[in-house]
Amino acid sequence: MEQDLAADTVRFWHGIAQLEVVDRIFLVTTAKESADAGQLATRDLVGAELAQLGQIPDRFEVLHCEQPAQYRAAQLNMAVEHARERLTPASADSVWVGVYNADSRPDPRTFTELRQRTTAEPDTRLFQQLVDYIVPSRGPTGLVAIGNAQLQTWWTRSHYAARNARGHSGRTVWSRTSPYSTFGHGEFARLDFLDHIGGFPDFAYADGLLLGWICRLAAEPIGLLASRDVAEVPRSAADLVLQQTAWLRGLLNFDATAEWCRQQGILRLPDGEVRLLHAQHLAIPVGWGLSTLAVATALTSAACRMRRGRTAAYHLAVVTALAAYPMIPALVPFREHPYGIAAGRRVLGACASWSIEGLAFWPALRSHLARDQQAPAKTPR
Repeated sequence: MEQDLAADTVRFWHGIAQLEVVDRIFLVTTAKESADAGQLATRDLVGAELAQLGQIPDRFEVLHCEQPAQYRAAQLNMAVEHARERLTPASADSVWVGVYNADSRPDPRTFTELRQRTTAEPDTRLFQQLVDYIVPSRGPTGLVAIGNAQLQTWWTRSHYAARNARGHSGRTVWSRTSPYSTFGHGEFARLDFLDHIGGFPDFAYADGLLLGWICRLAAEPIGLLASRDVAEVPRSAADLVLQQTAWLRGLLNFDATAEWCRQQGILRLPDGEVRLLHAQHLAIPVGWGLSTLAVATALTSAACRMRRGRTAAYHLAVVTALAAYPMIPALVPFREHPYGIAAGRRVLGACASWSIEGLAFWPALRSHLARDQQAPAKTPR
């Protein structure tokens, strides 16, 4: 399946390069993506697909990060330096660096929209595009993947878009402490902003979250692009636990980010607003973890009361209220999700995905308390 993903990624970005909507495309492979038993390393898979495609556009390059690094930021910063060399003498305030995962498939109109928005908002140095999450077409998948695609797409269209709209002006305390960040894919940073903060952040795990938080703490807006990045969700419950544990682990790094900004002299929010922003970001993973336990406890209590012949109406009402969040987005028939899956199955999948995501908070918390910042050895998709 990784072979199929690598080949499809090369074909997609090769096609984008031919459209000439961007100046330079770098595909970055790393030393940790070594060969598995009976399979080629990712670097070799990319090379084999490029050989089949034939002529390679001048604006398309493959880079390899030879030295194993703890965080993805090392790969990104290597690509930035290559871009700086290739695009000179362009000034830093005219160069934009976009970041995508291997499974990202952005709408080609993204880059045109970015040019329009940067002209209209010259003071905005960081943009995040909305993301539609889909079930992978490679390999077996189940209800959890279907439900997770529904939940994650709903979250970006509702929660993230609302928080970004609330926080974009930065004119009030309520605006400046809106809890949102960048995603780590579908994000665009202007080169002078990266120079200002010393490149993509490498002091902790989850550079996508850290980059957005640094921008927020430095009192800079994050623009929102309407064009979509289509990204895949994990195929199985086990893969979802791995991915969600890593994401929640990153969400617990806000205090480390604030301290880093303070040491670098780029913190622009007063201490009270930093504490409020921290509290809101902390409430998200904590609430996620506790809500899953609350639903499980309420279900157990209701079942015990029913077995003893006692009324369980109150407990069932509590369970229904707590479970409403995953049920509502599961009923929304997103046009981009051609599942052909009945609403009942979408609801079951969303409830299962929501529960798994909440349970992942506890291993993330344990890792945070142990000060384990290491990213997963391999991504699950």
